[in-house]
Amino acid sequence: MVFKSSIQSAASSADINPSPATNTGSGITATLTAGENLTFGNVCYIKSDGKIWKGDANSAGLFPVQYMALGTISADATGSFLILGFATLSSWTWTVGGRLYLSTTAGAMTQTQPAATDDCIQVLGVALSATTVLFFPSPDYLTHT
Repeated sequence: MVFKSSIQSAASSADINPSPATNTGSGITATLTAGENLTFGNVCYIKSDGKIWKGDANSAGLFPVQYMALGTISADATGSFLILGFATLSSWTWTVGGRLYLSTTAGAMTQTQPAATDDCIQVLGVALSATTVLFFPSPDYLTHT
């Protein structure tokens, strides 16, 4: 089933397909400006400059994450970002049903909860298959003590 919003603009859209094609995403998206070079699947936050940057669980100020890059986007260029929805990447190898967390590797997700002092623990979604995720980043996070 594919849902398309009847209200669309060049800046945002909704196209919900729970089984997107490989290396694509579907859901609520927005066209935003990257602050650095990004690739498909990078999870990102919005910085005070209004641009989208890679999130990082072990660097204060680089979380919480709100977006996932849906393609290769150069620094200072606009691109499509997933806010809520599904994404498939052929190189992912998730454990089905496992939660996804912001990683201590910039721009990445992990299924291992960060555990070092001051690491951010933010749930970003769940693995639907080895290569498909439901991306719904929690606005809440904890800092590991």
